[in-house]
Amino acid sequence: MTLDYNILLEVAVIPLDIIVYAYLALRYTNMTPVNVAFRRFAFLVMLADIVDVATAFVTSAHDLVSNPAHYLCNILDSSLTSLAAFAFVHYIYAYANSEKDNLALRKLVTGILLSVNLLLLFTNPVTNWVFRYDDAGNYIHEFLFVPVAYGFPILFFAIGSFYMFFHIRKFRRSQIVTMIIGIIVAAVLFLTQMLFYDNVLITLFVASIGVLVIFLTLETPDYVNYLEAKAELTETKEREAGLRAKEKLSREVLLAFSKAVDAKDHYTNGHSERVARYAKEISRRMGKTPEEQEEIYELGLLHDVGKIGIAEEIINKKGKLTDEEFDVIKGHTLIGWDILKIITEIPWLSTGARWHHERVDGKGYPDGLSGEQIPEEARIICLADSYDAMTSKRSYSNPRTQEEVRKEIERCKGTQFDPVIAQYLIDMIDEDKDFKLREQD
Repeated sequence: MTLDYNILLEVAVIPLDIIVYAYLALRYTNMTPVNVAFRRFAFLVMLADIVDVATAFVTSAHDLVSNPAHYLCNILDSSLTSLAAFAFVHYIYAYANSEKDNLALRKLVTGILLSVNLLLLFTNPVTNWVFRYDDAGNYIHEFLFVPVAYGFPILFFAIGSFYMFFHIRKFRRSQIVTMIIGIIVAAVLFLTQMLFYDNVLITLFVASIGVLVIFLTLETPDYVNYLEAKAELTETKEREAGLRAKEKLSREVLLAFSKAVDAKDHYTNGHSERVARYAKEISRRMGKTPEEQEEIYELGLLHDVGKIGIAEEIINKKGKLTDEEFDVIKGHTLIGWDILKIITEIPWLSTGARWHHERVDGKGYPDGLSGEQIPEEARIICLADSYDAMTSKRSYSNPRTQEEVRKEIERCKGTQFDPVIAQYLIDMIDEDKDFKLREQD
């Protein structure tokens, strides 16, 4: 039987395809997205090369093989070629991708293109839009042959190439130079075959050489693993350093704010820090995570920050406040809210400042919230704040005994205080045999 096609080039690279893929299968044990994509690309090129050569024999058999077999082989051949080109695109996506890239739309577009390509191929036995066979078994090109057989694979190849150039920073200089040369050579060979040497099988030869070039210039398991490990280590170090700096800065700024507030009130030295500690302990007993406990602590530190905006003669007045003065004092909740809500990095801070004087029976201020309308963290701060007020010396009162404080909290469960949260504080009081939870002289 005389072959209608020159298959020498593609036959010559089949052993190369097998060797490269066998190496990848044995060495690529670390199945990162890049390694998976490259193995898939190499496998499809190898399979498409073998099927393309086999199809050349089937097509050359003419009337010795039935037309359904002709259709099956050619459809499978063209489908695998398109899939190999499609896999190249997704390999480039995997290699160049970063967390900032949104590939969903790109993958959707390439998926639609592949689906159209396969639909035209698999419906061809009915439509004969791509190719057909006459009664003698001769292979005849139809009007969609060039777009389907050459157009879609070239399009996928172009998409992958353009994406690589748009992410040129991800590749080494030698890789870019090699890929540019490879793209130019491949484009010239594709066009030459399509226009002048249609009977020479060269498409999968070029793809096979491309796999080898990519493997030698872009890919080795060790190099990819090194790049990924280096990038991950660098990112981790930078993230940890940033978090440490941010945590240190945040804690120092919060402490400075709280001390500034306490310094304004001569009778509440250390009040904010004590409230923060009590609130953190209550949240721990409630089963909060360490991160949530830290957030409660920060709320406690700045719950009274609004007092910065209240006149000192009112804050430090000895004796009972007038109604007008008490209304001014109550304004510290809204002043604190206005100050803290602009700190977008720590958005939860403002809730404690605004609502730590709300009551579960709805008789608190500034908004008259009740029950679970009051944020849980504000209900915790309310208890810690009230406890410290009762156990510290104030301009209007002396500290109460531990027993008096316990009775007051018990009495106000369900009215001023959340009854469930209040019980945790009562447990803390009962365990504090030496009455250490209070302002120290």
